[in-house]
Amino acid sequence: MPKITISVQRSAPAPDGKPHLERHEVEVSDKASILDALFALQRGPCPDLAFRFSCRVGMCGSCAMVVNGREQLTCSTLVNTVGDKLRVEPLRNLPVTRDLAVDLKPFFAAYQRVLPQFIPRDDLDANDFYPIPQDSKEWQALGHQPQCIDCGACYSACTLVTLHPRYAGPMALHRALNLIVDPRDKARAERLQLVAGEAGAFRCHTLGNCRDVCPRGISPTHSIERLKRLAVFEVFRQILSRVFRG
Repeated sequence: MPKITISVQRSAPAPDGKPHLERHEVEVSDKASILDALFALQRGPCPDLAFRFSCRVGMCGSCAMVVNGREQLTCSTLVNTVGDKLRVEPLRNLPVTRDLAVDLKPFFAAYQRVLPQFIPRDDLDANDFYPIPQDSKEWQALGHQPQCIDCGACYSACTLVTLHPRYAGPMALHRALNLIVDPRDKARAERLQLVAGEAGAFRCHTLGNCRDVCPRGISPTHSIERLKRLAVFEVFRQILSRVFRG
């Protein structure tokens, strides 16, 4: 089996120390994933290496890390697509719990600030379906992008999150758009007001880092641009409404 060189970030042994990189050589198979390489480290020179994983098929998002400077799902990224020299670090913009495992509380706290839960309209029957024809504008608005797996890669890659910790971040704003355009949800106005604030969509500089690293092919950049247009349209709608009422 071929050998690769892998450098992993390790937590400091003392509370006042700094994280450091450890470099090792391990043998992996030709079709090994980066997660397989981390398991090889655990079986060999780094038995106490900490990292997070779950499904191992690219569906749960828990194994997202920074590999050679770019956010990746380590379970679905093959070593031979990256190279025989790997540098694996934890996600950025999040506190490190230990080694490659991060604390996701700030990530989900930002998510909660945009009302991410579905709030059904009062006139909907809880015991009946609300059909949306596939050729309708409603369906096109809802089905514009794949389903997010909450991996945190976009949050890690976003430089605005780095500069402004109160910024909601790409995933939260993408989720907000999905609910704002959903005709069954009743919190559209409230949610629009939240994402149009200082920590919302207009903070985004449209660099596209979030789009480039998403393992599902989602473009939060596109979603944020739509949010900006909807927010501006809502302001003009309110102004015109007051003018005509007057």
